[in-house]
Amino acid sequence: MAEQPPLVVVVEDDDMLRAALGRLLRTSGFDPALFDSAEAFLAAPLNRAPHCVIVDVHLTGISGLDLQDRLRRQHSEVPVIVTTADGAQKIRERAQQGGCTAFVSKPFSGETILNALGSMARPSLA
Repeated sequence: MAEQPPLVVVVEDDDMLRAALGRLLRTSGFDPALFDSAEAFLAAPLNRAPHCVIVDVHLTGISGLDLQDRLRRQHSEVPVIVTTADGAQKIRERAQQGGCTAFVSKPFSGETILNALGSMARPSLA
């Protein structure tokens, strides 16, 4: 039986960016799970652990940084890539203190996201 592609969760409230990230991930060999809010992600019954979570800082409801904190409190080891259009140093510092794997400023290229994902151990596909 063939191994499934790595699941990458995207939590982004911008519809166009979320869809674009989904296409990029799919064509790059990942299985994207797309959510428009942290609440939708937390309520979703995922059938396997994500390879990574890509999350925007500024979301309606639970913020991306609060979602990262919640994942860590649940002892989740899933890598988190934090994205934001707000390049304030205090946001970067909080994301890094919270254990983010990468901090990506918007606008970003697909290559930037793929490089951040590439820095993580990626399971081989059969």
